[in-house]
Amino acid sequence: MRGVFFQVAGFFLYASLMLSCAQAADPLPFKEGEKLTYEFHWGPIMVGRGTFEVTEIRKDGTCVFKVRVKSNDFISAIYPVEDVITSVFDSKKMRSVSFEQNRSEGDHHVWEETFYYYDSAWASTTSYTSGEAKWFTIPKDAVQDKLSTIYYMRCLDWKDRDTASVVLGNDKENYKVNMTKTEKEKIELDDFEPIPTFKIEPNTEYMSGFVKKGKMWVWVSDDAFRIPIRVVSKLSVGSVSAILIKVEGVEGWPYDPKD
Repeated sequence: MRGVFFQVAGFFLYASLMLSCAQAADPLPFKEGEKLTYEFHWGPIMVGRGTFEVTEIRKDGTCVFKVRVKSNDFISAIYPVEDVITSVFDSKKMRSVSFEQNRSEGDHHVWEETFYYYDSAWASTTSYTSGEAKWFTIPKDAVQDKLSTIYYMRCLDWKDRDTASVVLGNDKENYKVNMTKTEKEKIELDDFEPIPTFKIEPNTEYMSGFVKKGKMWVWVSDDAFRIPIRVVSKLSVGSVSAILIKVEGVEGWPYDPKD
């Protein structure tokens, strides 16, 4: 069961698009203060919630993203999960600067941070629990981390795009991830007016655990915000999903229920 929460939000934390073959839209579709809240489900069972926040956008264009995921009381009695993930992203050069994950899942704890040094084409990952440090090579132009990928995806103009790919920088290997835009669909959720979306399917061969042998789809709002609305993964152990339930700090978000 270890790492299930990290995989429930699989698209958010793994899949996105390759910088060398894509042009970002202008301006950025997100602003400082944006906070998106999702419910995570394993089959019909709600197992926890997570928030995705843009906590800071600096004058030089550097963005700080933070994800917090926590299991609900029922699941916590069996397998408590509390994860905090932080990404620093260069929105000018459209690449990850650093990535920190502090994950507590059952009796398993991972706290490590990765820095990307593009001039030398190296990156380093340091574990703050074991003290171990790893160095690995990266492309000199750009890589994404497991969180910056979703915001990079949102920066792309998808109107005339059907496919894209990204290099995911990892201490085991640099993975190229491909994704395909498929169909448009209007999504109806309990907490919003119907939302027009487009659907994206990433390849999952590079992923770990259950997701590697499954299928994954994400529905993204077909508007200037390009917010992930729903994620569904079909796995050998069942279906897991993430569903948007609250949008904060997004000026002009048009889908809140009308009074």
